Amino acid sequence: MEQVSNSKPGFFVQGRFLYTKDNEKVILRGINHMFIWTDREGKSIPEIAKTGANCVRIVWNMHGRIADLYRLVDESITNGMIPIVELHDATGRWNRLPELVNYWTREESLQLIRNHQEYLLVNIGNEVGGEIESGEEFFEAYSSAVTRMRAAGIRVPLIIDADDWGKNPNNILGQGERLLSVDPEHNLIFDIHMWWPSELHDPKATGYETVQDRVTGVLEESVEKNIPLMIGEFAPVAVNGAREIPYKFIMAEAERLDIGWLAWSWGPGNLDSPEMDMTTHSSYNTLVSWGKEVCVDSPLGIQNTSVIPNFIQNEDFSTGILDRGRNLVSNSDFSDGLENWTADFWGGKAKTDIQNGTLHFSIQEAGKETWNLQFKQSLPLRNGITYVFSMRAKADKPRTLNVDIKRATTEYVPYANGRFLDLSTSWQDFSWKFTMKEPTDENAVLVFDMGASPVGWTLSDVSLVQARSVTDRLNCSFQRNVQKNSGYFNAPAGPWELHLYSSSGELLDILDKGKGGEGMQPFPKIERSGIMVIKDL
Repeated sequence: MEQVSNSKPGFFVQGRFLYTKDNEKVILRGINHMFIWTDREGKSIPEIAKTGANCVRIVWNMHGRIADLYRLVDESITNGMIPIVELHDATGRWNRLPELVNYWTREESLQLIRNHQEYLLVNIGNEVGGEIESGEEFFEAYSSAVTRMRAAGIRVPLIIDADDWGKNPNNILGQGERLLSVDPEHNLIFDIHMWWPSELHDPKATGYETVQDRVTGVLEESVEKNIPLMIGEFAPVAVNGAREIPYKFIMAEAERLDIGWLAWSWGPGNLDSPEMDMTTHSSYNTLVSWGKEVCVDSPLGIQNTSVIPNFIQNEDFSTGILDRGRNLVSNSDFSDGLENWTADFWGGKAKTDIQNGTLHFSIQEAGKETWNLQFKQSLPLRNGITYVFSMRAKADKPRTLNVDIKRATTEYVPYANGRFLDLSTSWQDFSWKFTMKEPTDENAVLVFDMGASPVGWTLSDVSLVQARSVTDRLNCSFQRNVQKNSGYFNAPAGPWELHLYSSSGELLDILDKGKGGEGMQPFPKIERSGIMVIKDL
């Protein structure tokens, strides 16, 4: 087994492979989705996760709200997928690369990255450049971009797309080693988009007789040069329906050489080439033929080759805005004004102002006690359920805010490990997890106590969701390795064990084990209940 060393806060590159912070090798298998135009709320993320994808590439741009991007990143992690965030503004426009770096190095972007650096990959820009750039120009532009981003404190892996609309492999193969050497973190991944339809193939220009030859040649050269490479986009057709892209062959060669890939795209939304859409209505059960093949049916597809990193499976992500169900906080973005919210001013006065999903409180009379000014909402809490509470806030000047979820009576019965939050003049994300240990309360109250201070403050993105249970995580791990409904599971390439767990996560038995590479293995017949999980040792 290859020895790896790591001093990074999250994912890192060594040789040509990507590893988690726990030194687990990851081969990316995932899907692109145009969230910025079709789903800023992230409703499709649980649907994408049903494929077994271990990553999702979040199509974004510099005009999108950072709060929405937080939501998408959080929800991806909650659903066991690595979020890959990319900016689409400079697609085909080489001169706009510095603007992308400006975006990544501004404070609110840096805060997003710092908050998620254990999980996140940052794709600097999608398909920057509509022409083939010279090798030296490509190197100078990206060495400057990488240097600036590292100087700003960004340590996560940075993904660099090929030029010429992502199609040109020459600068990736020719400059990849140089760029890795100048990156202070040595933490780069290179991305080729295989928009290589057979009807447009030029053997003289590419140096390859067929598109299949080109796929094999480019991928094998990346392996020979030890370049960390991914195939960030492919589909059966290219722009304007140009045919045919040998997507099955791309998947086969990537699997043979342990190279990551992401299909384009979940859809719908590919107006120029609807055949690129993998679904008709953005849900798992509307996968079209090629989408179903890539995700489920092919032995080379996502469900049969994707492995979810253990560190994502084995812990509850505690800063997510969404979960697998709904947000229990109604009107959490104040899009309906103050509907479902109540302001109680007991000896104080405040005015409210709503703008762009944020609620600002101007304190006119603070009162003497924190409870003299209250903002609250009723919501249900159920005994024994673990919840995650999240919010964003800032203040006009530094101040303290008291937040709690409790019984709505004069008798103080706290439910949620209430907090005193130290607000600053910059946006901060606050989140904590708690288990409801009291009897079920259909009318628990979420309370913001803001009295005793004359300083105004602003609230955004309030959320209360149910945390993932141990059973959810174990079942997620199990489903990623199972040949659906066949009674067989895919034995990992390396040493493995088949574990039986109780619903509370207690290891009951080790049912089987192997050295790796055995292929399909039958599940043993057992008479006990529990959850089987294939563990890659």
